[in-house]
Amino acid sequence: MEWSTKPHHRDQPFGSWADDLAAAFVRLEPRKVADQPFEGAISRNEAAPIQVSLVRATRHSVLRLASHITASTDNLCFVNLQLDGLGRTTQRSHEQITGPGDLAIADTTEPFEINNCRSFRLFCFAVPRHLLPTVLFDRPRLKLSATESGRALSRTLASYADLCLSAPQLAGAIGAHVVDLIAHAPDVLADPPAEQVKTPVLLSMMCDHIDRHHGDAELGAAALAAHFRCSERYVHRLFATTGRSVGEHVTEKRLTAASRDLLDPASCRKSIAEIAFDAGFRDISHFNRLFRRANGLAPREFRRTMGGQSG
Repeated sequence: MEWSTKPHHRDQPFGSWADDLAAAFVRLEPRKVADQPFEGAISRNEAAPIQVSLVRATRHSVLRLASHITASTDNLCFVNLQLDGLGRTTQRSHEQITGPGDLAIADTTEPFEINNCRSFRLFCFAVPRHLLPTVLFDRPRLKLSATESGRALSRTLASYADLCLSAPQLAGAIGAHVVDLIAHAPDVLADPPAEQVKTPVLLSMMCDHIDRHHGDAELGAAALAAHFRCSERYVHRLFATTGRSVGEHVTEKRLTAASRDLLDPASCRKSIAEIAFDAGFRDISHFNRLFRRANGLAPREFRRTMGGQSG
């Protein structure tokens, strides 16, 4: 099935989009995030036990409100695979920020907001809630683009979605496989099994140390070796078992801290440089490059579009 809309009246900036969303998914309320003409299109196909849709639209947000839920019997979860653009899904005071290749989950039985801060494309898998493991509802973080195995899973899900829409005769054989892949997404991103790590306790202690001290600009393999009384070579060997270097672990924690600070209203008076330095970066140009690579936006644009702040 296909839906597409363009606004026809100034007092109806979304045209029929709200009705299109309700027909394709569930009742949602679209809201503007920019003064620009709106265009949106949805292609959907059944792939029992799920529905697979391709959504293309200009920047806007959609809200699932308590009033929608009261009047609904839907018991679905939306598992969105970002293809283009940058999304921010907020539910239960938890945020999932998704760039191309990442997954985000929204449970339609509770209020949520999905904000796409630029024109976007995404695949939406509408999955009955009972088919997904409970671990996916507890502050999910499914940044598949962060690891090679995650990127492989993302490509597989996108290929399945393409098949569902371009070859409907195969859709019936695909739906259950998609659910299984989504259900195992946390396992793909999990740390290696403990038996693959010779000293998992020490490695865990080092990771915890990074979590608590990422703001220290000197934090790295040498600092960890000195703190835990071992050689730098041994530190590198431990982190090699995770598939990421010490520097990659540290950088990820610093970028996460900076992203959180940029969106925190309590930090609205902090400059970008102050936030970068607090997170542990000492080279603002290096920070800007890493941040854009990880989030698809420069820090200032990320703060403005995702946090709703000016400048």
